[in-house]
Amino acid sequence: MSNSDNDSLDLEAAIGAAEELLGDEAPLGADLDEVLNADSDAEDHLAGPSPYDFNRPHSISRAFEQNLRAIGEGFAKVGTINFTSLLRMSIQVEFKGISQMVYGDYIAQMDQPTCLALVTLAPLKGHCLVHLDLGLCFIVMKKLMGGVPNPEDTVREFTEIERGINAELVNRFTDILAKAANKMVELQPAFVSLENNPNYLGGLADGENLILLKFKVQMNAVESPVELAFPLSAFAPVKDIFDPEETLDLRTPEELRQDRKHILEMVRSTGSELLVELGELESNLDQIMKLKEGDIIHLPQGVDAPLKVKIEGEDSWLGEAGRLGQNRAVKLVGKLNKE
Repeated sequence: MSNSDNDSLDLEAAIGAAEELLGDEAPLGADLDEVLNADSDAEDHLAGPSPYDFNRPHSISRAFEQNLRAIGEGFAKVGTINFTSLLRMSIQVEFKGISQMVYGDYIAQMDQPTCLALVTLAPLKGHCLVHLDLGLCFIVMKKLMGGVPNPEDTVREFTEIERGINAELVNRFTDILAKAANKMVELQPAFVSLENNPNYLGGLADGENLILLKFKVQMNAVESPVELAFPLSAFAPVKDIFDPEETLDLRTPEELRQDRKHILEMVRSTGSELLVELGELESNLDQIMKLKEGDIIHLPQGVDAPLKVKIEGEDSWLGEAGRLGQNRAVKLVGKLNKE
């Protein structure tokens, strides 16, 4: 057998192995190189279902996402105008989307030092976060102080004066957020604290689910990220605004009438206990134990007094004792329970 025949057999064997890997749903035009060079994640996926981590954030509803996206886009428009006017230079704020992350993971992936601020946004519950790129903060400070807004070669923690300036910068961002959300809810921003080391910032639990609104701020050739982070639980007081529940009437009026008719027929055919009470007497256990056949029990009730008719233990009617044919009977003379 020639070398060319061996090569052909090897190629057919490789194709067969690739088809077994992809299964019956493999596209006929699949690239052999892509199949043979596939990473191990595909093999792990084929080995069985991957475990689900219940500590990770769950998805949000479409209506909730649309409302958050509207606020994010409004923030980008207002922020572009606001910072262009403040810094007297062309600033572009671009909304980059929404994501979810656990607070502990969010803090762990941050650079150190950075600029992370804790704020409140009543009527939202608890604390929210404003995360600014540290390079962006230094560029803004240079511009505000009359310098050239060039990027820093190295980053460092803020001095006390710089900390105060950036606290005002955080307030500027939260004021813009309040304007962007004004059509939905009236936010009342308040600054709490600012840290360059995110591990020093308290106020949120490691397992807290966060919703992130991500932005890109572009100043000349410099691009910097900005993130607004909201705990999912913060929206509880305004859930009906951000995430309204859609109620759908799945049945026609005629079907609803038929349902009520069936329920009424079922209630009418249900057995109920009807009891006519001749009288009531309080006695102690000793007297009850001494009762024997032939004893007469004296009831504290006149002979002509009406009898109580109880339905399922509830006093419902007043009645008079009598006879109907060969049977004893009770004539209803008055209704006690209107239900």
